[in-house]
Amino acid sequence: MSGPAGLDARPPRAYPRLGLEKPAPVVYVLHGEDEFAIGQTIRALQARLGDPSIADLNVTHLDGRFTSREELLNVAMAAPFLARRRLVVLTHPLARLSSQAQRDRFLEDLEKLPETTGLVLVEYRLLTGERERKKGQLHWLERWATANPERVFLKAFELPRDMPRWIQERAGSLGGRFTPQAAQSLAQRVGDNTRLADQEIQKLLAYANFQRPVEEGDVVDLCPSTVGVGDFELVNAIRERDGRKASAVLHKSLEKEDPLMILGGIAFQFRLLLVARNLLDRHAGQAEIGERLKAELGVHGYPARLAAEQARQFTLSDLERIYRRLLEVDVGVKTGQMEAALALETLVTSFTTR
Repeated sequence: MSGPAGLDARPPRAYPRLGLEKPAPVVYVLHGEDEFAIGQTIRALQARLGDPSIADLNVTHLDGRFTSREELLNVAMAAPFLARRRLVVLTHPLARLSSQAQRDRFLEDLEKLPETTGLVLVEYRLLTGERERKKGQLHWLERWATANPERVFLKAFELPRDMPRWIQERAGSLGGRFTPQAAQSLAQRVGDNTRLADQEIQKLLAYANFQRPVEEGDVVDLCPSTVGVGDFELVNAIRERDGRKASAVLHKSLEKEDPLMILGGIAFQFRLLLVARNLLDRHAGQAEIGERLKAELGVHGYPARLAAEQARQFTLSDLERIYRRLLEVDVGVKTGQMEAALALETLVTSFTTR
C-alpha cells in the first residue's frame, strides 16, 4: 500500500520511503516488531506538521490499555490548533477490544474521524501471522484497513531478515560505511534489536569520524555483546576450529563477564543449535524452526535465523557431544570440582583442536 500523503520528512534509507500522494490518510495502522522503524515513521509524520513549536501542540500520545473510547474520541475529534492537522498516536489500540461489539464500534468511530486528524494506531506485533496470511485469514483490523485505501495507510514493520545488510544500509544513510566483517560482528552482538543497533552504529561512525569504514576491530573494542546473541561469535570460532580466535573472544569476555554467565551463554547457544539441527534433520523449513525456537527457548527473528544457519555446519552427533560436555563442566563448576575460567579455556581448546 502507498504511503502517507505529503510526507516531507525522509526516513532513513534502511526503510522504504513513504509516498507523497494526496490527500493524506486519516488513519495510519503501523504494526510489527520493529519498534525503531515505527518510531522513525511517527517522527516523520510529526515533522510534516510544520513549525515544531506549533506541531508539539497538535500531537497527542495515548495508550490503548488505559484510554477509554470517550477519551479517544474527544482527542481525535478536536480541531487542530493553528495548523492544518493534528496527530494522535494510540499505542496498543486493540487492548480493550475483546468483544465483536467493541470492535464494530471502534471501526465506526474510525470512519467518523475528520480529515484534519491523523490517527496513528501502533501495534507492536504483526496483526496477521504468517500461517494465517497464507490461508487468507487476515486480522479484522488489517482486513478493514485494506478495504479502505483512500483513508487508511497500512504498513507492517517486520524485523530485518538480513541484519548485517541492514546495518550497512543504515550506516550509509547516516553518511558512513561498515565493512562486511564489521556489520556481521555488530549483528552478532545486537541481534535484531534495531534501536540498539542504531545507537551502536552512530557511536562507531563517530569513532571512525566518518572518514573511514568501521572495521571489525572497532566493533570488538567498543561494543558489548548482548545476552543470547554475542556468544555466537565464540560458537563461530569453535565451528571453524579457530583456536586463536576462540581464545581471544573468550579472554575478552572474561574481562567483563562472570565465567558462569559465559558458560551459561555458550550452553544456551548450543542448545539452540541442537534444537535447530534436530528440526533440520526432519526437513523442517525456516518458518517452523523459527516458531519452535520461539516457543521452546524464547528466541526469534535474527538470532533464530542465525541458529538455523549455524546448525547446518554441525552434525547432530557433534552437537550432542558438545552439549553433553558443556553440561558436565557446568555441574563440575557448580559443585566446586572445577574452576570456572580454567574450565572454559580447557573447553575451548578441546573443541577447537583438530
